[in-house]
Amino acid sequence: MTILIVGNGIAGNEVAFRLRSLVPDLPITLLSAESCAEYDPCSLPYYISGQWPRDVVFRRSIRDYEAKGIDLRCNQEAAAIDRSRKEVITRQGERFGYDKLILALGGSVFVPPIAGVHLDGVLKCKQLSDADALASRKGSRAVVIGSGAIGIEVAEALFKRGFSVTIIELMDWIAPVLFDAPTAERFEAAIRRYGIGVHTREKVLSIEGDGKVRAVRTDQREIPCDTVVLATGVVAHSTMAGDAGLAVGKGIVVNPFMQTSDPDIYACGDCVETVDACTGETAMYQLKHNALEQARIAALHIAGREVSYRGAYAFARLHCLDIHAVTFGKTQRSTACELGELEIIERESDTGDYLRIIARDGVVIGGQAIGAFGNDMGLWMTAMWRREPIRDIRNLPYRYWGRPVGAPWPHRCLSQWLSQP
Repeated sequence: MTILIVGNGIAGNEVAFRLRSLVPDLPITLLSAESCAEYDPCSLPYYISGQWPRDVVFRRSIRDYEAKGIDLRCNQEAAAIDRSRKEVITRQGERFGYDKLILALGGSVFVPPIAGVHLDGVLKCKQLSDADALASRKGSRAVVIGSGAIGIEVAEALFKRGFSVTIIELMDWIAPVLFDAPTAERFEAAIRRYGIGVHTREKVLSIEGDGKVRAVRTDQREIPCDTVVLATGVVAHSTMAGDAGLAVGKGIVVNPFMQTSDPDIYACGDCVETVDACTGETAMYQLKHNALEQARIAALHIAGREVSYRGAYAFARLHCLDIHAVTFGKTQRSTACELGELEIIERESDTGDYLRIIARDGVVIGGQAIGAFGNDMGLWMTAMWRREPIRDIRNLPYRYWGRPVGAPWPHRCLSQWLSQP
């Protein structure tokens, strides 16, 4: 059986190396559109800021692939799938055969349909090449369009580089997918105190300049700048799968074993459409821990083990300057159209730490925290996963209500623990 993996990101590498450990003599080829070994995209802001050297972002070296007998083909960008011949054709004109194909295609930054997005100085932060451009950027004034996790982290990185930074957000508050308004207001106030500008409820109309960026024009003002970063969300790379006749929604549709509508083709990572682990609803949680777990399930199924995927869950940790926030599950805003009795539990300390827990019909469905309250998010996430009644959690000793009794579980450990049958 020949294995072909398309995509050299978190998911693609997890499938490759896990399969190698499960089936030592399996032929595995990994196609990468980039020219390097695997790196951690979550580390890129630290490289951009100058806190970490470039080589620290790499998770593996070329020698790691050679040592495991994984055939890494760099600079081979997949262009089409020929299902009848069981081949993938690359833009470089080569064909690679497979018995089982894993699509770990990732996603790309959504480029808003506005004038000026192709000017010199308009950048993104998705790939290592993007980070290289930002890390070497000379300038003094930057505008970050979008205030999700990537936008906030890039804003911090440029601020630490000495840029004057302004964040522009279309919605009513920053990080609207991650935070409800009370949490966002506290987080925004904290980063404003450091000197990062924030404008919410503003629509970007155009990026101005003559060849190079000069300013960003919104429906309320013009902001002079020499650098613009698009942090406007991630779009799944699913076009190639759709062109091959595979079922596609917002991403590539998969079953609980990560198989697509073709049982010999699997998909995992940012390119897939999956379900919320707690609600069963269709979800696009393009997060590292979900990619790792989806890749694990795909590898196990290819190796003949019937372990099914329980679904994705939202979890993010945000660090900006000395502000620490944790968020998981649903926000109050995202449940606005859902049935059931909603309950909001809030706690705030004298030092400004804030906790917000969201429950529906007596069961935890989400939470947000700033400061020390984030240290107990593992407890709340476990309660959500197990669908434990919130009244049982309220009976726990006081020390569990936001006292710093332990750090949140790491993504990978938590993901693997939660996924056990």
